[in-house]
Amino acid sequence: MWERVYRKLLPVVVGLLVVTGCAREVYNISWKGIVADKTTGRPVPHARIIATASYQENIDETSDFNKYAVSDEFGRFSIDFPQGFGLTVRTDARGYLGALDYKVVKKSVLFDTIFVSPYPFDASLVVRKMNGNSFSPSIPFIRESQVLEGERGVSREKISWGYDFLYGINTSNLDSADVWVEINKTNKRIVLNAADGGGIFPVVKSDSENFLTSLTRAPQSGYVKTHVLKGDEAGFFILCRNGINVAKMIPENRVCVLKYKNDDGNQVKETGIRFDYLFQPDLKNRLYFPVSASAAESNNKTEKGGPSSESFEVQF
Repeated sequence: MWERVYRKLLPVVVGLLVVTGCAREVYNISWKGIVADKTTGRPVPHARIIATASYQENIDETSDFNKYAVSDEFGRFSIDFPQGFGLTVRTDARGYLGALDYKVVKKSVLFDTIFVSPYPFDASLVVRKMNGNSFSPSIPFIRESQVLEGERGVSREKISWGYDFLYGINTSNLDSADVWVEINKTNKRIVLNAADGGGIFPVVKSDSENFLTSLTRAPQSGYVKTHVLKGDEAGFFILCRNGINVAKMIPENRVCVLKYKNDDGNQVKETGIRFDYLFQPDLKNRLYFPVSASAAESNNKTEKGGPSSESFEVQF
């Protein structure tokens, strides 16, 4: 008896499930919004929005559409999806904590304000953090770039790239760089160089101190023009070329080797060091790097992982 009832009801139940699954789907979704500072309410330009729309592919399986957008100078963004019942949204912006949110989609036209919280630093520090899974021209990366020609990869030219903390850019003009690197393939020595008006203050790793949070004041003296990396450095204080501003530089625990082809079809090999940094623009507090415990926690949750006790992994 129950078997006959079950057989009769099964198509009805399946039909109801299909109707229910389809009912929660929304099609031709147009999602627009603004990324704003949670503290001030001001728009946040150039924020990265990574959105995933989940939809019902069949009765017992869901799939995703992934879209990417960057907010304009007024914090505005726009993303379209063919269908979906929910959005998982990750937002990242320079100087702000990453935000992760989920929203149920109930209509095809959506407008939202995504609020992001600034890093909880106690001073007007400039914070630059890299993405450990990608390279781009904006990532702080001091390196030697070589153009290779022929089957043997003969080096035609070598270009040194340093970093300009005052303007926050990589530069091949070493006259405007605060720090750059020299790499010797023979003895595998890696040398950091500082500008004439600036200097380097290496900080050795310690079990009792965290370079990011414990050392909140940069030294007034003791800076050197060159430093040979030993692998035990937690980071560096960098005195900029103007002899005034200071940056706190936290490098990766490895040397990165990047290979690609340029517009001429020649192989390019770049060898260097990527890093996070804090830069103090406030001249009245030029040696001061205050950071709260919550900020330290957020900085440790990067994709790349912080400096470890391992020595530098040199890859040639």
